[in-house]
Amino acid sequence: MNEPILSMTNISKSFSGVEVLHNIDLTLYRGEVHGVVGQNGAGKSTVMKILNGVYIKDSGTVNINGKVVGYNTPDGARKCGVSMIFQEFSLVPTLTVSQNIFLAKEPISKMLINDKECEKRTVEILESIGVEVDINPRNYVENLSIGSQQLVEISKALSTESKILIMDEPTASLTHAEIGSLFKAIRRLKEKGISIIYITHYLEDIFRICDRVTVLRDGNKIFTKGIKETDISEVISAMLGRTLKEKVNRKKREIDRNVTPILEVNNLKVGKFIKGISFKVWPGEILGIAGLLGSGRSEIVNAIFGITKKDRGDIIIGGKKINIKSSKDSMRAGISVVPEDKRKQGLILDFSIKENLILPIVNKLVKFFFINDREGEKVTENYINKLNIKAEGVWQIVKFLSGGNQQKIVVAKNMASSSKILLLDDPTFGIDIQSKQEIMNIITEFAGSGNGVVFISSELTEIVSYCNRILILKKGEVISTIDCKDDSDVSGEMLLKMVQ
Repeated sequence: MNEPILSMTNISKSFSGVEVLHNIDLTLYRGEVHGVVGQNGAGKSTVMKILNGVYIKDSGTVNINGKVVGYNTPDGARKCGVSMIFQEFSLVPTLTVSQNIFLAKEPISKMLINDKECEKRTVEILESIGVEVDINPRNYVENLSIGSQQLVEISKALSTESKILIMDEPTASLTHAEIGSLFKAIRRLKEKGISIIYITHYLEDIFRICDRVTVLRDGNKIFTKGIKETDISEVISAMLGRTLKEKVNRKKREIDRNVTPILEVNNLKVGKFIKGISFKVWPGEILGIAGLLGSGRSEIVNAIFGITKKDRGDIIIGGKKINIKSSKDSMRAGISVVPEDKRKQGLILDFSIKENLILPIVNKLVKFFFINDREGEKVTENYINKLNIKAEGVWQIVKFLSGGNQQKIVVAKNMASSSKILLLDDPTFGIDIQSKQEIMNIITEFAGSGNGVVFISSELTEIVSYCNRILILKKGEVISTIDCKDDSDVSGEMLLKMVQ
């Protein structure tokens, strides 16, 4: 390879006196896709936010195109040719595709925005990255699929003539077909000399699309290697600092289906999303729901918990019909939920870990009109240790934690509520392999205590590994039910074919 387009040298950063990055080096070559991986809290986001001008480094240098740069804002980064495409899109849903791409940089003609020029340039950019799907520049973004929105985000970055793109979990919310379209677009960008830093927890993606990979752990760079010089086992070992030991007991627990189900859902209908679904969950069972985004999987969980209003259908808990009109009714009935949007629906980001975790059980901690702080701290410390939450203590503010540790708190909060039924909407979405194991182990333990779990996951192999039965959901209907025995030949690949 020739001279790097980017060199980050000896980058260090501290927060509140705690050093989180220790002399990190990272190089990126023209036309390279460079994977950056590590557990939650390893330092990936901090490094990228320094490169994107969100954070100011404490020491070290950033060199772009042979020149040392010193910007400290995202606008400064863009002027140096750096753009970041975040996991949570920055698009305005009520604006058109072209309006989003050229927002705040619209071409002007006779003191007016030249919409036709915006639309013309939008088509040119989309064609330049080989977009095969039909994206009309006049379509409103809110009407596009997640995959198409991802391509619009890339086009928006290219409209600023960026030469370095940072992609944060770009495939996390995409379907199998949309991932294929994204990878084609990335390959086209490589051909045009665009350089890409590719952050993901899906390690298989690294070996499909990247040229080199850098592994971070605890704020240190462990190694950078060419994809042909390493393998997935070495990458996982470097991320963890040890060889990964499989903790999952794949032997499925025997479920007694002669007893009263802990949860029954009969003839549930929710708008155009759910078309009369019925199922049962028995004590000790983990029931999986496999379906693509838009299949109605989240709508089932939201309707059971009372987040959205159902058109019809009965919810029966322990043989007793429950009238659920709100989430309060669900919690009283012993149901808790880990929602799809965990940051907005599952946490109060400006509260501490302890305040978030004890919120569902605060009434149980009140004694003589006062909250028993000592007991609350004991419960919080228990879950911090159980789920290996990386934090400075029970009073650390949640918004300063990594995404994976925030996710663990949402799970812990629901476990602490003493519910009998747990609804999980992608509880391990976007987190590292070790954190997934820790979360799934505690969920398995929860079910093993005679409770019931409804489990949605975008990772179909995860559903196969942990669930006793699986509902195959397609366009709001259950098209098949699979019983997962110990000797079952059910696989993630098999489920993928069924849900397509």
